[in-house]
Amino acid sequence: MSGINASSSFPKLTPSRVAPSYNAAFAQPLPPDQSLPKREKFIGFARDEASARMLHTVLAPQLRDSNQIHVVDFRASLAILSAMTTPEIVLIDLSGEDQPINAVMELAEVVEPGTVVMAIGETINVNFYRTVTKGMGIKEYLPKPLNHATLEQNFLPIISNMAKDNTVRRSGRFVVFAGTRGGVGTSTVATNLAWLIGNELHRHTALVDAELHTGTIALNLNLNVNNGLGTALAVPERVDQLLLERSMQPAGDRLHVLAGQEGLDKDFTYKPGSGGTLISALHARYNFVVMDAGNRLSPFSRDLLNLAQQRIIVMDPSMVSVRNLERLHTLPGERSQSSRPLVVLNRAQTPGGLSQSYMEQSLGLRFDAVIPDLPRSVPKASQFGTPAASVRGPFRDAIATLAKALGATSSAEIP
Repeated sequence: MSGINASSSFPKLTPSRVAPSYNAAFAQPLPPDQSLPKREKFIGFARDEASARMLHTVLAPQLRDSNQIHVVDFRASLAILSAMTTPEIVLIDLSGEDQPINAVMELAEVVEPGTVVMAIGETINVNFYRTVTKGMGIKEYLPKPLNHATLEQNFLPIISNMAKDNTVRRSGRFVVFAGTRGGVGTSTVATNLAWLIGNELHRHTALVDAELHTGTIALNLNLNVNNGLGTALAVPERVDQLLLERSMQPAGDRLHVLAGQEGLDKDFTYKPGSGGTLISALHARYNFVVMDAGNRLSPFSRDLLNLAQQRIIVMDPSMVSVRNLERLHTLPGERSQSSRPLVVLNRAQTPGGLSQSYMEQSLGLRFDAVIPDLPRSVPKASQFGTPAASVRGPFRDAIATLAKALGATSSAEIP
């Protein structure tokens, strides 16, 4: 059958196509100063012909010319992948491996950053599924025997959404919020954006409150706090997927929150560089990482703003915010960072506040999202621990506009 190859049918792979190995999760982004050769779209491996035939049939509508399913075992798959530029999507068969977790770790050594990995295998275990999909970078895993409906439901959407996912990566998957001053609503906007992306757009999303003493994100979502974030920042060598799993609090099927509440009499210990370690660990597990750096600009917050792929600055219609916005623009950032932060005007048309047109003219910009002054509905939602964006209205519309500006969605995707 066309598209199904035995191991002997592989073209000879020259040393020039050998990909460098790396020890990181599949979803880790490329360093800004590196570039990869043009990738093929897809390569797939199955240990038995029946599975290969089923995969080829189901995936053909989405892959067409690149629908190559090769009948080889896992060890042969590793050898092939280590000698080529890894395609954008890899489908691997873990069947026959006594230690499939170890097999996934070996796979991570030979595929390149940014690769989307799907897997099939013989293991039928919920804990195994959670481990490889939540903590080890596998996009989706299906146990054998395969059937048409399951493959169509779980694998086809991943392939069809690749173009959209690539756009999201370029637009910034690590987002950091900063406020021009205290009380402008930075935490509220960050919380509702993350909630919308995670629960309405169904992207795996992490929301982190960088204010360890007086942060409000957990309170706004009616969640518990713990010392996991403080530990991660004070002792970065302890950061791993197990620590994250124990520390993150679920706020929906695809939104998890990391927040602490250190004692006000306790000096917070921040080890330089630990913010980057935490971000790398979160990147391996989540499509979007949204962090609220607040307005205090602690060493941790400054690191976040420096490392962010996209900064979002929240301001209110006041002269203090206008002044501090200009100061925030001067903060340095990594080369991979978007050249322009997104700017949100919150509480527009507040009595006694500056007009939107005056602010845009003075600042020489147009706001990426404008949230009207809603003195009753938004505070009420926070008091009850529910996202204000869960209710249709002007606040939800503004958060949807911000999500679109971020590249997380199109307007048509939000119900």
